[in-house]
Amino acid sequence: MTGFNRGHSPLVYRIPRQEDGPQIWQMVKDSRILDLNSTYFYLTMSRWFSESCRVAVDIESGNLIGFVVAFRQPERPDTLFVWQIAVDARYRGRKIARRLLDEVAGGPEIRFVETTIAPSNFASRSLFLKWALSRESSAVLCSGFGFSEDCFPGNEHEREDLYRIGPLGEKRDPRRRCMDESRD
Repeated sequence: MTGFNRGHSPLVYRIPRQEDGPQIWQMVKDSRILDLNSTYFYLTMSRWFSESCRVAVDIESGNLIGFVVAFRQPERPDTLFVWQIAVDARYRGRKIARRLLDEVAGGPEIRFVETTIAPSNFASRSLFLKWALSRESSAVLCSGFGFSEDCFPGNEHEREDLYRIGPLGEKRDPRRRCMDESRD
């Protein structure tokens, strides 16, 4: 799907292809914020999990300028787990990350979006809060326990809190707790 930003090059949002994997890896490396996985990981996500991922491409330059890597949880297929999302620094401030989330979570089969975010990652927390608030339904953002520092070898990683947004596209029963809704 093509999107236009006033005064900026037009963008296309699409499902990634295998050849996008190395570019996604490079964007993660360049971010200096996201955890860098192997190139192999990004190749496999772009090939075998591509339906649950998206990339943003600048049409004029042909450059990949943003991505979201996600997967549907096998035990809860209505829940999309967002592994990583990033936008090239030169393109930030144009709501591209929010549009990537719209693209990847836009199907009727996705009722919830989950992600883990380190407490120091203010940009990601802000992104997901703004995205939750932009939903037309009464989706809410809840947070809870994700992974403690002890889960990471050498305790060299900050804890990761779990964030859950949903239900998407439907009225929410205010009597139900967000973190428990898909575990009925």
